[in-house]
Amino acid sequence: MSESPPATRLGVTVTVAPLGDVRGNIATLLGQSLHDLLTMFYPPAVGKKANVAVTELIQNVIQNALDADSTLGLDLRVDDEGLVVRVRNKATPAQYEAVRARVDALAASDAPKHLFTETLRKRRADRLKGGLGLMRLVAENRFRLAVSYEQEHLTMQAAFPLRGTP
Repeated sequence: MSESPPATRLGVTVTVAPLGDVRGNIATLLGQSLHDLLTMFYPPAVGKKANVAVTELIQNVIQNALDADSTLGLDLRVDDEGLVVRVRNKATPAQYEAVRARVDALAASDAPKHLFTETLRKRRADRLKGGLGLMRLVAENRFRLAVSYEQEHLTMQAAFPLRGTP
């Protein structure tokens, strides 16, 4: 990314309902489409960051959706300050607490890359799949994560500052 990101501001909101009607890999489709859109205005690295965040966060929703009639909301905002991706979906309080615990553990870690590597090794040894998306966003892509829960809806946010980024 250049020292001085473009002044272009871009916002995209996508709503999909009901989730049970999703056919195919919507996470990859939206991630790649938003990558292509962003690279019209920003350096390719910004599009890549958006692609990773959108794909990971939406994939988490699809894999953990309990209600086929529920709604997925995606909100992407980018300007000269940063890239912010928010995904909102219906969730139980237990699902929220599990996600919040993962986000808190990542935020508390002095070495997220080490935590990611150790978790990856353990999951491989136990032959477990998935569960690494949030760690990948922090450890490999340097996103700051936040999570909130309101009226049966979990909102996951991934933010990446653009100012001062090489």
